[in-house]
Amino acid sequence: MKKTGWLIYNRESSIINEGFITWFIEEATKLNIELRLLIKEDLSYGVLNHKLFIFHKGVTLEKPDFVISRNNDPLLSKQLEALQIRVYNTAFTSDICNHKGKTHQFLANKDIPMLDTLFINRDEFEPNYLPFPYPVVVKDVTGRGGNEVFAATSVEELETLLRKVQAKELIIQRMGDVPGRDVRVFVVGKTIIAAILRYSDDDFRANFSLGGKARLYELSREQMALVHKVLDQFEDEFGFVGIDFLFAKDGSFIFNEIEDVAGSRTLYAHSNVNIVKLYLEHVLKSLA
Repeated sequence: MKKTGWLIYNRESSIINEGFITWFIEEATKLNIELRLLIKEDLSYGVLNHKLFIFHKGVTLEKPDFVISRNNDPLLSKQLEALQIRVYNTAFTSDICNHKGKTHQFLANKDIPMLDTLFINRDEFEPNYLPFPYPVVVKDVTGRGGNEVFAATSVEELETLLRKVQAKELIIQRMGDVPGRDVRVFVVGKTIIAAILRYSDDDFRANFSLGGKARLYELSREQMALVHKVLDQFEDEFGFVGIDFLFAKDGSFIFNEIEDVAGSRTLYAHSNVNIVKLYLEHVLKSLA
């Protein structure tokens, strides 16, 4: 029986990711899935006549079997779930993983190595009380792709930086031991699909979108065990995520973040993995 799904992007991202969207729809057709692209700005949702609703261009659509949300909006995902629609990734995943502070708070105290991290509101923070030494990295809690990530080497630099950044909610972290290198682990469900080493010779950020380089990376047994330990903290399986790790001096992994709406340009540029097919096959299996 044919399954139906919605693929949700905001308008700007739908233009940037046109090729990825086409890939989704083509693979869905091969798997007997009717997948429809919906633009976030065309959706309205809330409470009407005491009941939850969601409209597309002012009209109620027939509920799909599932939604793949490529939009960082936990509230929308929660609305869809409340309307008895399966969402990938879940609203819980979206809420936790699209806020760097919440991610670290959730995974702390679980024997998962991570950098010393301070959760702050820019307007309610005293830089002189930083509980770890400089240099530090300052991140917008909702930033993606290495954007809104800055370094400071002194309290004076930090004060100047905090006056310039737009975001109010931030995390401040001790600079990692090996700047400019990280590994993204691509996961579908609870299965590790592949890992990509990202590196930069002239920037403490290794993001591919910022000019960093990338190549396939073979995980050690210990590194794979740590990835699975992270996965085990989430009661519901992921749909598709990227889990990023930094390196300690001894080469072991240090957890960095989880990308709910994971970009996969590095994966298809450096491997033959059909991540979209694997993702959709996982969706079908979980719906069965």
